[in-house]
Amino acid sequence: MDDNLPVYIISSAADLLGIHPRTLHLYEERGLLVSTRKGNRRFYSANDLQWIYAIRYLVHERGLNLEGLRRLLALRAQLAYQDVPGHPVECEDLVGRTAPCWEKGAALFGCYRCPVYTAARDGLREDEGVPRLSL
Repeated sequence: MDDNLPVYIISSAADLLGIHPRTLHLYEERGLLVSTRKGNRRFYSANDLQWIYAIRYLVHERGLNLEGLRRLLALRAQLAYQDVPGHPVECEDLVGRTAPCWEKGAALFGCYRCPVYTAARDGLREDEGVPRLSL
């Protein structure tokens, strides 16, 4: 199965992670997560669940707060972005914008699927030693 395919509804995702669905809403509000929406329902992929698990780990085990995590991730994305030649032309979400996604919050753009942003997110998980969630 494709790990990017959004198949988990919010209640199932919350149950698998041992958290309340409101926590997932909070992560979205803070610009750390974007669900796939079909009508008024939220869906998450296996990769989304891994990232949510990483958020929980970084907050509870490493002592980061949500704003600090958002800024750290944005900084990593910004640094990675500078190393990708031609990315501004390829990134449709940056066309016509006055500021890149890491300055405005990735929730406003399509950065959650951007290779630069996802590489920064995956690198953060690896660097901090976040264990993988068993699904």
